[in-house]
Amino acid sequence: MFPQSLKTFKHKSIFVKMLVIFNAFIISTILIFGYVSYSKSSSLLIEEVVTSNNKYIEQARNNIDRAIESWDVLSFQVSLQNPIRRALYLSEQTWNLDQMLFLDVIQYLKSVKLANPLISDIWLQPYRYPVVLNHESKYNSDYFYSQLYTTKPEIGWRKIETGHFGYTFMGRFDVVSSDASQSVITFARTVPLSEVSPTGILYMNVKTEDLANMLQSTSDPYPAFIYAIDASGQLVINSSVRSEHDQRIYSVKGIIADKVKAQGTREGYLEEKISGESYQIVFTSSYVNGWTYISAVPTAFITEKANKFRQFTLFAAVLYLAVGVIISYFLTERMYRPIYNIIAYMNLFERKKDEMPGIRKEDELGFIDRIINYVYFENHQLKGEFEKNLPALQQKILYDLIEGRVSSEKMAEAAEKLQLPFVFDAYQIIVFETVDFSVDEQLSPHEPDIISMIDQMAAKTDAEPQHFAVKSIKKRVNKIVTIVNLDSRNPNPELISDLICRVTNFFIREHGRTFTIGIGNVYKRVEDVPFSYVDALTALEYKLVKGQGSVIYVDEVSKLPDRSYIYSFDTEKRIINAVKTGSTTTLSELLQVLWKDNLESAPPTPEIVHHLFHALAGTAVRTIYEIGSTTEEIFGRSFSLYRELDLQPGVENKKQCIEEAFRIIGEWIQGKKQGQYTQLLGKVEQFVRTNYHRDLSLAVVGEALGLSSSYLSSIFKDITGMSFVDYVNSKRIEQAKLLLQTTNHSVADISERVGFTSSNTFIRVFKRHEGVTPGQFRQ
Repeated sequence: MFPQSLKTFKHKSIFVKMLVIFNAFIISTILIFGYVSYSKSSSLLIEEVVTSNNKYIEQARNNIDRAIESWDVLSFQVSLQNPIRRALYLSEQTWNLDQMLFLDVIQYLKSVKLANPLISDIWLQPYRYPVVLNHESKYNSDYFYSQLYTTKPEIGWRKIETGHFGYTFMGRFDVVSSDASQSVITFARTVPLSEVSPTGILYMNVKTEDLANMLQSTSDPYPAFIYAIDASGQLVINSSVRSEHDQRIYSVKGIIADKVKAQGTREGYLEEKISGESYQIVFTSSYVNGWTYISAVPTAFITEKANKFRQFTLFAAVLYLAVGVIISYFLTERMYRPIYNIIAYMNLFERKKDEMPGIRKEDELGFIDRIINYVYFENHQLKGEFEKNLPALQQKILYDLIEGRVSSEKMAEAAEKLQLPFVFDAYQIIVFETVDFSVDEQLSPHEPDIISMIDQMAAKTDAEPQHFAVKSIKKRVNKIVTIVNLDSRNPNPELISDLICRVTNFFIREHGRTFTIGIGNVYKRVEDVPFSYVDALTALEYKLVKGQGSVIYVDEVSKLPDRSYIYSFDTEKRIINAVKTGSTTTLSELLQVLWKDNLESAPPTPEIVHHLFHALAGTAVRTIYEIGSTTEEIFGRSFSLYRELDLQPGVENKKQCIEEAFRIIGEWIQGKKQGQYTQLLGKVEQFVRTNYHRDLSLAVVGEALGLSSSYLSSIFKDITGMSFVDYVNSKRIEQAKLLLQTTNHSVADISERVGFTSSNTFIRVFKRHEGVTPGQFRQ
């Protein structure tokens, strides 16, 4: 084989040359890699450990920073809650008069703790009176801090802060609470922010163990020992001591912390010798507080691993060299056969051409050229397939664009390859939301789909030269996302207004279809396009306020001030009473005040609309429960007032929905009362009919029916329209008339028989009812 190979090599066969060079390259690569790995393994491994440590503690820092920021937001939301604010405004003279308010605060703090499992304790300490409110109960502050909640080191819990501070780290403490000892990290915030001076303080505890697990899990095999110190250099949290290396670092953690603080930078890397041992130290600082995160690994640990790696590398290099030589030999033999056959085929082909005059001889490169031509025609076919799939590929990259999965470089490359018209440097998102129709609906057999029509209208703009491009995609069944590529050097906001006007007018005029349109801000980076998409969706949320069919710019709604809805406990009680008593006028007046305070005095936000109407739905449900009924009994099976409200498209629809719900509840209550009154009147009539001849009174009737006389007195005239005495007398007169007509008894005898105490009273009452005396009636 080899003599033939050398002969072919001398003939300058490009295939054989490449084969020899390839084998030489493989062997030299194995030798070079083995040498570099053996000589550089220690320094490379140290560099890799330092880089990994840096990324690891940055991730741990970011996780803890996000957690602290979320607790900051949570504490701010807690301080805004109405029961919390009311509790803080109570004075030393009035605080003990509203125990239900404290119950509301305790239940709310309990719900906050249950919703946030990392929070181990949460309590509110008002300054105006000696009380502590936590998620379990209300305590005297002296008793709470001396008997139920003690800390080491001690802290002045009763100190009254004269100025406000935000969510602040108070320290790490060993706490004994309810006879249970644990280590906690304590944070605090003064409340409320609406006052110049705080009237209380909100405390939150997080278990040190839980926060330490965010640094490094116990089961994490990562070798570094990580801990965090506060601005004063005190230890806050640390990862578990899992090995002798960790124990050694833990013993010198204070020295390491001092060296880190001496650097005076937010982050960095140190290689220090402490007590004769070298350490690789990486540190970084928190963005939300004064904590510094430190990761340390003994250099000896790394070099020990590097030595093992060197030994393995030396063994692997020798092994790979031996295996490489063997494989190269067999590879050369295996590859030579087809190459030799190709050369032989070419030689045969050349001899045939020699026998055919006029046919150009073909060398091996010509042979390859013929193969390339074949591949070219195959590529033509693939190009056709690509053109057919181009719309789907364009749609995929546009979805990635609005969802933040595309970089500027990738977008520039995709725009060129996928024939997207995005050549400008700025982007803006417009979201068209259909009103009562689907994006997939075919509006006309002679026109393209809705998305294509929008893009075509954008292409027909009157602007010359055209400084923007548009592509639209479907998002669910009711939204079209239009991506506008703008030239920031030639800004022209009228282009967007003109496009929206064209689209809305066309679909209303030609098809009777309406869109609600949300428009995001303009961004100059591809990576920021998702922000414009979020802006447009945020603007669409205000359709509750603006109404369907509106064009809403995010700039309009982002300037609205943040505020809470106004719905006091007193107003809720009055609404419940108005519904129970059937006072529709009072109910209407109360609701009108709510509409004015929340929806008319200032532009409402979707959050205010949502929370206000859900609070009113809660009032309706509480009214139903207070009268001992259920929503199923009043509204029917599987009815949900909350769901019905969420389905209403606008504020006016929601107002009508909640007013109708209160009306139905009120009518049901009045109907039930009327049925109860009718049943009660029947019992009274039966008793009076049987006992009219006795000395009757409301007390006698009430005792017989098991009701109080005061209750009968309060409702009897409402039911019958007359007093109880007049009612009994009317029944007695009816019986007297019957006796006067059918018997010969005297008037005095009849008077006694029907229950009158004297005949004179009988005659006077009879004449008042019948207009004549009993004697005249008998005649």
